[in-house]
Amino acid sequence: MEAFTKNLRAGRERKGFSVAQMASSLQISEEQYNELESGQVAPSVDILKQLSKVLNCTVPELITDRPVQQIVRDIPLGQFSPESLSEMDKDTYIKILENQLRTLLAEKKGA
Repeated sequence: MEAFTKNLRAGRERKGFSVAQMASSLQISEEQYNELESGQVAPSVDILKQLSKVLNCTVPELITDRPVQQIVRDIPLGQFSPESLSEMDKDTYIKILENQLRTLLAEKKGA
């Protein structure tokens, strides 16, 4: 989560956006945006997708402090597995999967 909050703030500042502008672009309140940027709340998959569009970056660039290519570069082709990731990288991918699962469950309940 630390990498996400750091990347989110850096991306916002790089674009020259205020908290109010970011919140407006995501259609959330400034309070909700502040909770994301401070790490009080984990972003949903939908918010991550929206942020990546607004900040012109990829979701992995938002949530990790290393490029995905660097994470997997030393893994032989066809040999990628969760066991090949560092603990920090495993935590990052687990958070992505948890957010995807929450989104799918929410969609199922709404259907």
